[in-house]
Amino acid sequence: MPAGTAVNGVDDIMAVVLNIYDSAKNEISFLAPPFFVSIAGTLDVLQHAKRFIENGGVVRGITTISRDNVEEAQMRLDIGEDLRHCSTLSEIFMFVGDRKQSISSINIGVREYTRDMPITAFWSESPVYAEYLLGSFENAWSQAVPAEKQIRELEQESPKS
Repeated sequence: MPAGTAVNGVDDIMAVVLNIYDSAKNEISFLAPPFFVSIAGTLDVLQHAKRFIENGGVVRGITTISRDNVEEAQMRLDIGEDLRHCSTLSEIFMFVGDRKQSISSINIGVREYTRDMPITAFWSESPVYAEYLLGSFENAWSQAVPAEKQIRELEQESPKS
């Protein structure tokens, strides 16, 4: 499946994410709904991220951190990811490696993702498109809350009955 094409399905999107981890050397930036962050743990993406960071790479990510995925968020912090929380970007997915390779999608109206739902994403090796995505990422990053702060706030809340 060549870059510069539409990619269909969660498994194929995650295969591209793994490919980007394997080819990037310096930095990964992602903005992902919680589902993508959760499924990443079951598809070896977290292991790829850990290896990438151990080899000197930097990973910055934004997702929604809630009681449902607080443990996954902590695991990402534990391997050295710089993670932030934002609750308003649940329809956007982007993953950019070394400011040149990317995969992205916007899924309007999707509130809950499933592994078998039809999703289409665009995979590109265009540095121009990657910079465009990173502009949006940086804007979201500047408004997002550090994951550690969100996790502390969740820990202080009383459990829901």
